[in-house]
Amino acid sequence: MKRTFVIGGMIFLIAELGLQPSVTPVKAKTPLEAKQVVNNATKISLAIKQPQIELLNAGTGTKQKLRFQPPVNFKQTAVMTVNMNMAISIAGKPLPTFKQPATVMTLQTNVTKIDPNGDIHYDFSYSDLNFIGDTNMPSQLLNTVRSQLKKIVGTKGSVIVDNRGYTKQVKLVLPTDLDPNLKQIMQQMTNSLEQLSSPVPQEAVGIGSQWRVTSTLNVGGMNLKQIATYQLVNLKNNVATLNINVKQLASSFQKLTTPGLPPGVTLTVKSYDGTGQGQSTLALNQLMPTRSAISFDSNTEMIQKSQGSAEQTTINQKLSMAMTIESK
Repeated sequence: MKRTFVIGGMIFLIAELGLQPSVTPVKAKTPLEAKQVVNNATKISLAIKQPQIELLNAGTGTKQKLRFQPPVNFKQTAVMTVNMNMAISIAGKPLPTFKQPATVMTLQTNVTKIDPNGDIHYDFSYSDLNFIGDTNMPSQLLNTVRSQLKKIVGTKGSVIVDNRGYTKQVKLVLPTDLDPNLKQIMQQMTNSLEQLSSPVPQEAVGIGSQWRVTSTLNVGGMNLKQIATYQLVNLKNNVATLNINVKQLASSFQKLTTPGLPPGVTLTVKSYDGTGQGQSTLALNQLMPTRSAISFDSNTEMIQKSQGSAEQTTINQKLSMAMTIESK
C-alpha cells in the first residue's frame, strides 16, 4: 500500500492483522519468485506472484525514472502507529465493542549490499512493540494480547528488493517460543512483505503521473485482489510525495484458512469490500517512507459452519484502521 517493504506486512498482523494525457498501459510481469521462512532450521519455500504495474499517465514537466538507491550500511529506524476500531456481529447480534489502544511498533533496517544490477539487500528486526492510549478493554485480555505481541520483538530477517520496489526474496527468523497460531500468522505475514510492496514504473514520470499496481494478497487466510493507484504530486531533490488510493475485492465462497480456528469449524467468505486512501513521502536514497499516513475501511461477511451440522451462522466484521509511519 505504500513504499515500504517490511512494515507493510505488519498491517496483516495487526488488522487481521502491495493523469492526462493518457498513454498506452504498460504491464510489467515477472515470473514466480521463491521465498524462505527460516524457523528452527526448517526452511519453507513458497512461490509468489509479483504485482502488475500499469502506467496510466506520464505526467507533465521534467520527467525522471524513480529508482531507490540507499547506500550500503544505511540504517533506518521506523515507528509505525496503528489505530483500529472493529465491530463484529454474529447472526445479526452485535458483540460488545472496546476502545482499543494504539499499537506502536519499531523497526530497524540496515542495508548490507547493493548488487551491480541495483538489487538492494537489507536486514531488519522488530525492536519494540507496545500499546498506548486509553482503552476500556479488560485488563486480562489486554495483557494477554500484549504478552503475545511482545514475543514478536526480536523477530529478524533479510530481504532482497530491486531498485523499483519488487521484492525478490524474504528470509524470516522466528523466535523459538512463539505461540503456534502467532507463528502461522508471522509466516503468512512474510507473504505480505512481497505482496504489499509498491513498485514504481519502468518509465520516467513527472508531476501528476499516475500508475496502478494490481496484486493478489492473502490476508487472514482470505485471497484478495488489491488495486492501488498512485499519483506523484511532488518530486524535488529526489524526495517524492505520492497520493494513494486502494481498493480490495475478494471472491465469494472461498474457505478461510484462519489460525486458531477450532477443529471441524469452517469459515466461508460471503462478501468482502475494502477501500483505503492516504499519502506517503519518500526519499529515493532510503528504504522506507519518511512519513506515511493511510486510512482503511473494510466490511467482511462470513458464514460459519460446524462439521456434521446443517446449521450456519452469519458473521459480519467492519474494520476501520488508521496507520502512520515516521522514519529517520
